[in-house]
Amino acid sequence: MELLKNHRKFSFIYDGKTLEECKYSIRQTEQDQVLTTVYTFSDGLVVTNIARKYEKYGAYEWVNYFENTGNVPTGIVSCLYDCDITLPFAHQVSRRGTVNLPDADEVTKIIWPTGSDWSKDEFSSNVDEMRESRRPQYLPVDGVRKYSSKGGRSSNGKAPFFNVHKAGTGVIGAIGWSGQWNCELSRKEDTLTIRSKIEDTHFRLLPGERLRTSSIVLMPYACDLTTAQNRWRRLLKEHFSLVGQPGRGEYAPLSASIWGGMTTKSVLERVEFIRKNQLPYEYIWIDAGWYGIDNLPSPDHVEGDWSEKTGDWRVSRLIHPEGMKDIAAAVHDAGMKFLLWAEPERARANVPMVREHPDWFLSTGNPRDDNRLLNLGDERAYRYCFDAMAELIEELELDCLRQDFNMDPLACWRSLDEEDRQGITEIKYVNNLYRLWDELLTKYPNLIIDNCSSGGRRIDIELLRRSVPLWRSDYQCHFNCDIEGSQNHNISFNTWLPCTGTGCGNLYDEYRVRSSYAAAMMTYHTYLERDDYYSGNKAAFIGKYMREYLSVRPYFYEDFYPLTKITNNTDAWSAAQFDRPAMGDGIVQVFRREDSPFETAVFTLGGISADKTYRFTDLDDGRSVSIRGEELCADGFRVTIKERRKAKIYRYQAEEN
Repeated sequence: MELLKNHRKFSFIYDGKTLEECKYSIRQTEQDQVLTTVYTFSDGLVVTNIARKYEKYGAYEWVNYFENTGNVPTGIVSCLYDCDITLPFAHQVSRRGTVNLPDADEVTKIIWPTGSDWSKDEFSSNVDEMRESRRPQYLPVDGVRKYSSKGGRSSNGKAPFFNVHKAGTGVIGAIGWSGQWNCELSRKEDTLTIRSKIEDTHFRLLPGERLRTSSIVLMPYACDLTTAQNRWRRLLKEHFSLVGQPGRGEYAPLSASIWGGMTTKSVLERVEFIRKNQLPYEYIWIDAGWYGIDNLPSPDHVEGDWSEKTGDWRVSRLIHPEGMKDIAAAVHDAGMKFLLWAEPERARANVPMVREHPDWFLSTGNPRDDNRLLNLGDERAYRYCFDAMAELIEELELDCLRQDFNMDPLACWRSLDEEDRQGITEIKYVNNLYRLWDELLTKYPNLIIDNCSSGGRRIDIELLRRSVPLWRSDYQCHFNCDIEGSQNHNISFNTWLPCTGTGCGNLYDEYRVRSSYAAAMMTYHTYLERDDYYSGNKAAFIGKYMREYLSVRPYFYEDFYPLTKITNNTDAWSAAQFDRPAMGDGIVQVFRREDSPFETAVFTLGGISADKTYRFTDLDDGRSVSIRGEELCADGFRVTIKERRKAKIYRYQAEEN
């Protein structure tokens, strides 16, 4: 706990004075690796810092709560940095006076992933990128690097995760805020300063008002980058993941997706097809299009005006006469669970709820934008939202609520702020988003929540502990997207997160399906009204690869080793490894892309012990070969693939010597 006790952890200006200039009392208690520090100001402002140490991982987390216990508004809180800490860091020599580029092995590097933006390289970081004669991800002595999200969604533009590394030491961090965050990193010769905050706060609290601000998680380490990232994955899996928690499944689900705008008859035909052919799906995923009291059936997501019904969360009886209760019953009778898409935070301007309660909704201010944001910070709006989602969960016995969010809320939030209450609308909104999911998870202890936001644009440490990103990127929305993007995402997302999901489209293509294997997976083979999913050997194809997927799914939660760099080039190979140390086994995924001229590649595997022997089995033909660990460490794992555009999976197991 020394780091928590001996370092200043946050800072702000109060009525124009720094904390050092203010007068307040401090009370501190410690219990079970939790340090609570309460700062009480004379005017009734109380700031509570709750800090925790995760001893097993040498990681720390803290969050601040602000409360006005007085009878009048507090002074102005401004320049609020929920994390403001200076840590000892590996020595670095100042390079002033030299024109040479820094030595890549000696410089401080910032690995900060991009956010989700419908691209092939989401959540990746080109740390050695050269731009305008400099490498912006290198942090020199006296240098400062600044990062922020975009539009008010936490992993839009930049993801709220980072790793600052130098010569085998570093710190991995995560900013816990599901809105507009801002962070700056700076260093001196022997220190690193980390400052993160909610962007542009300048507010006073009203009497009785209490709110929390952003959190931070920091994990210092002394090891190589890959080992550090695997320790981070383990920390998140153990302490920040909904998957595997009591009442929830051990793994995130394998789902068959069906368009919600098609008729009940068509949906039930697909459920029966899955049951009859014993396809091993665990969830039926009903996507958008089912809602709007006067909404008409649509065969797919590109037809009909279903999108204009967003915000009316009544089941359309013109599409589903029984209100989908018959669908829910059929799904559960077939031994599967039920997932339903909804987007309660956004509404279109013409839906009944917006017309009846316009004061519950916020506008972007753009007259051409008909999106409205439900103001969760308003207690009336919050209660409506909770009741609407709870009603769906109970009526349809939902096992997973898929909550999407397809707009940038920042302009709406700021439009409501008063001059001395800047940031309050956003803070109250995000506080109630956490409250919404916490209350739903408490009321329905077997429920899981899928965190979607135009793909993965709202993935952060706070939402990870409440939800699962089953759809990490809208890049896969086009069923025939360049599948190399999925290969890239399996490297980039897995570097940071132990559990994310994706889809494989509706093509019957081994290369495409295997490229989409992840900790969670969804298929589109039964998605569209006009899809011919039932003829020929299609059921056999689906069954074969879904059973194969389930056989390898446990490995995606284990230690991860990227074996190639992320690239969009089709003349390259892509490969990754997942290693399960507790069982001495793992898998290696290898992709020879369609334009690669090379039939053979050699990969340096991780987690291999030189004094063991490993048996590798090709999942295609069952052939096995034993390779000594000493040989693997010295010469690597050699793979020959004669065919272009080919995916291979090898399972390995340490043998008894």
